[in-house]
Amino acid sequence: MELKIYNPVEDGFIKKIDWNYEDLKAEIETRTAEYAASVYNDDSIKNAKDDRAKLNKLKDALEEKRSSVRKQMLEPYEIFSSEIKSLTVLIDKAISNIDGQVKDYESRQRKMKEAKIREFYDANIFDLEKYLPFERVIKPSYLNVSTSMKSIKEEISAMIQRVSEGIALLNDTDSPYVVDMKAEFLKTYDIGAALAVKNRLEAAERKRQEYEAERARQKAEREAKEKAETEKLIQAGKKEEAAPEQKPAPQEAPKIAVEQKTVPEEEPVCALDFRVYVTKSQMEKLKKFLNDSGIRFEPVPRQ
Repeated sequence: MELKIYNPVEDGFIKKIDWNYEDLKAEIETRTAEYAASVYNDDSIKNAKDDRAKLNKLKDALEEKRSSVRKQMLEPYEIFSSEIKSLTVLIDKAISNIDGQVKDYESRQRKMKEAKIREFYDANIFDLEKYLPFERVIKPSYLNVSTSMKSIKEEISAMIQRVSEGIALLNDTDSPYVVDMKAEFLKTYDIGAALAVKNRLEAAERKRQEYEAERARQKAEREAKEKAETEKLIQAGKKEEAAPEQKPAPQEAPKIAVEQKTVPEEEPVCALDFRVYVTKSQMEKLKKFLNDSGIRFEPVPRQ
């Protein structure tokens, strides 16, 4: 089938519209040059309006002619275009019928190929299906005619082997983070990413332990310092209580020492006010020590 145009013939299509363009152009240039140079004053404004109306009338006449010629030129094309469209409707109907059958065939072929891929998968997956389900294996490109079953089988076999080796390695890994490692591995089946998770978590745990150890060390130093200060205060209190009452030295020493018998006197009790800074447990120990030592204590009187 071939489309043939009988009229106009190939050389008969209009190439150019001949009209008095040059003559009209020369006349309009002359007249518009006069108007373009015209100067109107208030008394001649009516003439300006008349001149403007003449020019607009001329312009409208030209535009009207242009539209008329365009319509005449397009009229045969519009008829031709409508006839072409009526033919393409017939062709599209036939194409639609064939296209439906082609798509149905291709769909059946894709399903058959997917069934073969599933069969190969089932025969080789063994106990790894829970780690590598068929939905993670199948790819849309596998169902294309251009993708061979050989290349598909090689790719699936390599994936099954990679998952198998990865799971075996993780099962033999002695780490508290093996669950996290498996979770990461099953996202992309990348054993390197799983090992990176282990390293990251171990580093975080080391930092946590170092932090806790530092806190414990600081706490021990703080408690030891508080204990030392408390003991220092207690010892200072003991020395104050044990110190004898000082008496002024005699002005003159006797020339002859006379031995005298002295009667022991009762040790005087003195009051000692001081403030200590203790923890609750240290305060209880201090109270017990004072009670066990028979030392009376009471609140410091307010001044």
